[in-house]
Amino acid sequence: MNMEQGTKDFPDECTESLQTKDVVDEVVEKPSLDKLKTSQKVKISCEYILKCQEKLDSNNTLSSKELFDMAQQEFPEQFTEFSKNTFSQYLSYTVKDTESYINCLGRRKGYYISSTAKEVVEKLGENEEIPARNEETTVARRQKETHLYPVLVSWLIAQGYQSSNVSSNRSLGKWGNPDLAGVNALDNFNGLSLEVVTIEAKTSLENWEQWIFEAVSHRRFANRSYFAFAHPEETISKIPQDIRYYAELYNIGVIVLSLENETFQKLIGGTLQNPLESEDVDIVEIYSAPYNFVQPKYQIKFCNALGITCAKELYQWGKRATEV
Repeated sequence: MNMEQGTKDFPDECTESLQTKDVVDEVVEKPSLDKLKTSQKVKISCEYILKCQEKLDSNNTLSSKELFDMAQQEFPEQFTEFSKNTFSQYLSYTVKDTESYINCLGRRKGYYISSTAKEVVEKLGENEEIPARNEETTVARRQKETHLYPVLVSWLIAQGYQSSNVSSNRSLGKWGNPDLAGVNALDNFNGLSLEVVTIEAKTSLENWEQWIFEAVSHRRFANRSYFAFAHPEETISKIPQDIRYYAELYNIGVIVLSLENETFQKLIGGTLQNPLESEDVDIVEIYSAPYNFVQPKYQIKFCNALGITCAKELYQWGKRATEV
């Protein structure tokens, strides 16, 4: 069949099997869609078609209409009476599915099998238990995380806070020491009003279901607490929806540091030479941290741990907008 945008005919050999390259270095067997839910039928049929057509990067894609037409041809019993709009809706959901390799960079950009999405899926599918940590691995992890700190400090300052990297402070016990902190002190008729915000930063989504509770634990002294992580910009859509649920449930915010794929690989591989700069990252606040009331004694304890013991030290602490 001939596609409107010049896509080659669906190859006959693909109906049996095909040895593909790069991302899908395997024999592609034609799947059976019997007894599957509708969403799974669309996902599996489209993955099969994209592999067979060797649509393996963002410069080589198929449109929703092309995938629909090919699905009807290859799986007539499943999709002949299927509407294109319904098919397209289910297809768009597969891009957000953390178990699917299908990706799309935006409206009218086309669909393809993404190697980056494959890596994300495999990472999220690994054993979720945090491995035993020794001093060497802990130091290496923290060193990678320090590359995120300068841009997050700048982000906090842009939100109106005095901010600083406080990751070296270990005086508040386990999970009591955020990586970044910000304070906003306001004089009012009743005295000094203080708002504290914290950020716990990680280099990836790996083991996020455990690490996110570090941010949750900071709520005992922070009015707003954020969980931040780096992520390849190509697969922002693959961020698990459960993260938003956790954020809403525990009243914390979530920040994504969106990086070019190459920069992200250097970051997690430990080969990034210098801290990230503003032009390297797009900071996306996917869930804003709600304001939580905190008992003053816990705020005072946290401020004391930062070396703030009086109003003068408070106003002198951290960096301000004029210093960035």
